[in-house]
Amino acid sequence: MAVIAAVGVSIIYVPQPIQTLAAEELGVPLAQSSSATVAVQAGYAIGVVFLVSLGDRLIPRLQVSIQLAVTAAAILVAAAAGSFALFTVMMFVAGAAATIGQILVSAALRLAPPAVRARTAAVLVGSFLIGLFGVRTLLGTFAEALGWRAVLVGAAVLVLACIPLTLRFAPGSRPPGSASYLRILASIPRIVAGSRTLRLLTITHALAFSAFISVWSMVTLYGVTELGLSVTQTAAIGLAGLVGGAATVASARVQPRIGTRRALPLSLGALILGAALIAAFSHTVPVVLLGLFLVSFGMSSSQVSSQANALASVDPAESGRANTVFMATTFFASSAATAVADLIMRSAGYAGVGMLALLLALGSVTVALVAARSVE
Repeated sequence: MAVIAAVGVSIIYVPQPIQTLAAEELGVPLAQSSSATVAVQAGYAIGVVFLVSLGDRLIPRLQVSIQLAVTAAAILVAAAAGSFALFTVMMFVAGAAATIGQILVSAALRLAPPAVRARTAAVLVGSFLIGLFGVRTLLGTFAEALGWRAVLVGAAVLVLACIPLTLRFAPGSRPPGSASYLRILASIPRIVAGSRTLRLLTITHALAFSAFISVWSMVTLYGVTELGLSVTQTAAIGLAGLVGGAATVASARVQPRIGTRRALPLSLGALILGAALIAAFSHTVPVVLLGLFLVSFGMSSSQVSSQANALASVDPAESGRANTVFMATTFFASSAATAVADLIMRSAGYAGVGMLALLLALGSVTVALVAARSVE
């Protein structure tokens, strides 16, 4: 399930390492090349709202298989696109269908006993980063040699390869509850209103993820424009995020021992330090790499605590809807943060983007301290 989720969530990073190559071939100015990156995140947020909540009604094995097929189809159309507008639209569709990781998180946390819920979350969330940066690094490494269209076809093949895994390993039983789809959607406001913990931890993670996505969404532009690197060389920067994901998985056994009250602020402290390093030393590559690692590890390890406790604060039959609230808010916020980061990158460079991430991280830890009073 972690492998399937990792491949699914990696789709939101597909446009980033190839955006400059696609824009150049399709006749779009470099300054406008981030539109597909914003679109795929916005699509993911829409998919979370309208598809993840279906996880409270549909069999995960069936739903995930269908969404994998749609994701692959959208990526293949994007690979054949003759205009940057069609490329952007297909990235939006692929992002919406690629929300399988969140469906599997809801299913896994619903099945996991309380004693291992944090460890389960750590493995899944850590796999997200490994998928994000593994695919991102591979795409960036081969995009110049093979062309951006060829690597998109490769990404589609990878997605399709997950369907047999889904049919074998994804949960095959229908979730508890029999509410209709419209009733499921209509009940979301009630679930939000009924859990203060869900509200606060959702805001906490939305701000933390926005800080994370701000610095990472501009990495390709940073490498190409400020450091003078090629797209292939810039792809190697993604290894910092890959290590952050591996560190999150490695912390799976440690997090439950530390406890939520201490784990969440400590994780967000790493996020703050990483953003500060990027803001202060944007022209010192080793320091930036350390900052990106800390941002990645801090965001993902904080999600372990925030997501597990947010979903545990509602009835298990409503965990899919709680996850809808948690992740939709996160990706709507991160889409806006990416757009703002793009504007800041043009005027203040990567140091300015680091400062934006720092402000978002500080906001996240402020809300987390308030939320800590509501979480055991």
